[in-house]
Amino acid sequence: MTLEMLNRNDPDVLKSLYAYRREVFKEGELSLREKELIAMTVAIVMKCETCYEYHAEAALKAGATPRQILETEEVAMYMSGPSAMIWTKKIDEYSE
Repeated sequence: MTLEMLNRNDPDVLKSLYAYRREVFKEGELSLREKELIAMTVAIVMKCETCYEYHAEAALKAGATPRQILETEEVAMYMSGPSAMIWTKKIDEYSE
């Protein structure tokens, strides 16, 4: 199911999902940058290219450097093995 389809068929669910995201990703003990880097790690492990692109862009907007993105990718690779890094060339784009 796409977000577009969900929005057409059950917009209240999508609104709730985005409200939850806004709550989770607001500044707290962890900065937005740190939360986006964590989300990148999860996206890498899940091999979700769309999620990875979204959170990599958000991390950059939140002040992450290419080096921080690279180190985040290295942690994901360490935790889940090299296959976490070879599934998409997008990983190269955001860490250079």
